[in-house]
Amino acid sequence: MDRLKGLTKFLFRVAVSVLILLWLFSRIDIGAVFSAFSRIPPLYWLSAFCLYVASQVISSIRWFIIGRTLGFGGRFITYLKFYFVGMYFNLFLPSAIGGDVLKAYFLSRRGNGKLKASYSILSDRLFGLWAMFIIGACASLISPNALPGKWRHLLIILALSMTTGALIVPFFRKMLNRLSASIRPGHGLVSRMFFALEYMLVFWRHPSSLFYALGLSLVLQFFGMTGAYILGKGLGIGLGYCFYLSSLPLIGVLTVLPISFSGLGVREGGFIFFFHLKGVPMEKAVALSLGVFAVQAAAALIGGVGYMAGVHRQAMVED
Repeated sequence: MDRLKGLTKFLFRVAVSVLILLWLFSRIDIGAVFSAFSRIPPLYWLSAFCLYVASQVISSIRWFIIGRTLGFGGRFITYLKFYFVGMYFNLFLPSAIGGDVLKAYFLSRRGNGKLKASYSILSDRLFGLWAMFIIGACASLISPNALPGKWRHLLIILALSMTTGALIVPFFRKMLNRLSASIRPGHGLVSRMFFALEYMLVFWRHPSSLFYALGLSLVLQFFGMTGAYILGKGLGIGLGYCFYLSSLPLIGVLTVLPISFSGLGVREGGFIFFFHLKGVPMEKAVALSLGVFAVQAAAALIGGVGYMAGVHRQAMVED
């Protein structure tokens, strides 16, 4: 039954991607898309690829810091290997979070807590979203004309909401600690919730880890968005840097939604929507989307090579 359910979800996501792509391609000149795609200079491709790989290495450093803060052992090189394997499966499993499940498994398979490992992945994602929204909100304030008002306001609200949430947690930490201390370990729902809460509070007990993780997130997001900006320049899209910093966080949120196969179709639709607001032809918007995907796929193949080499079978060696 579970396999049937999983297969149904997989087929549904593939169908969503195929239908969206068919709908989009029925309204654009496919020849113009691939013509624009092929004219991106090799140096632009290489620059975008290097920036994206660098961003993923920084992301693995962030996961390493999160894992160590949560009490996991292991060396950075092991986290790096697991991260790139997870990146490979994020791209080729049915949704953009499929590889995250594998990363949590790699981290917890020696008997470490599955819940804690899952929280390390969730934290990794949340820090990324937080950084994206901060960058997007700041860029939209620096360049108010980058996006229409409603999208600019949405970015600001999202950034402020996540930042405010992070700031108010310490004020409630003592109360939450007392509540969790009164709950004995067990298998009940309340018990699991409070012990999950212990993991969530760990960053406020170690604020340096929180600042390191957020700082690394800001850097890696800048790298990734700059890579997309370079590809856009290669396509002759004459939009300012602030537009990319404002629009890409919103497109990124659409991409990670588990409704399509690796974000295909949804990502292209997002690029068309936001770039068309600035008068960019649909063909060039799709070409840029495919270019970003191609860079991500090329980087993910590094993890695929590692997976074939068996790096995922290595144990998390303690220091």
